[in-house]
Amino acid sequence: MQLEIIAHRGFSALGPENTVAAFSAAIQHQANSIEFDVQLSSDGVPVIIHDATVERTTSGYGLVREKTLEQLKALDAGAWFNPKFAGEQIPTLLEALRAIKVGSLPKFIYVEVKQSHQWAATDIDNLVQTIISEDWKDRCIVACFEEKFLEQVRFSGITLGYLVNSLETYTQKIRAVAGNAIMLSEYHVLLDNPNLVKSSRSQGVDVVAWTVDSKEDLQRLVDIGVVRIVTNSLIG
Repeated sequence: MQLEIIAHRGFSALGPENTVAAFSAAIQHQANSIEFDVQLSSDGVPVIIHDATVERTTSGYGLVREKTLEQLKALDAGAWFNPKFAGEQIPTLLEALRAIKVGSLPKFIYVEVKQSHQWAATDIDNLVQTIISEDWKDRCIVACFEEKFLEQVRFSGITLGYLVNSLETYTQKIRAVAGNAIMLSEYHVLLDNPNLVKSSRSQGVDVVAWTVDSKEDLQRLVDIGVVRIVTNSLIG
């Protein structure tokens, strides 16, 4: 099986994470797929940012969920990484999908939903319809740590991604996986329990490892059969 390199929050070693600049760098350096994080503004717009607060990756402060899209757009999301990225904005989901473009990326987008408890049914419908309307349905994985959220996406036909960070949660969630889904595991869980890869595939469920930035660990994962790798830096 061919190795799939998934750019974590875009090519976040070269550009400010979860921005159009990082997505463009991932495409330019021939990443196979791109992962990014999505949560809601106070006015219900899906935006691309990882943390619940804006301090770490923007010029502002406070909770993402308490800011309107207009307020979020006024923040600088690039200068913290490097002054040359000053003026980079927090993208909306729609802007991210259009910046990545279906034809520019060989494989998939991985959309990790943050603050999932804050998403109403209408918000989830909006997320799904945006993905479908931009022609990403067949090449998108919606990932979340919360099974309840994923169950609300299942009807759409979009691939579900079950996020896990321990052997206990892996074994618990693999029992719940049905149909069009994959497991996204913290990579040490797989290295410490290599039988998980084969046993998951025997159920028709593929495995993704996150977040791998060591060439040695990458090779160890490949040796146990993992071919889908989320990374900040091992791109190109």
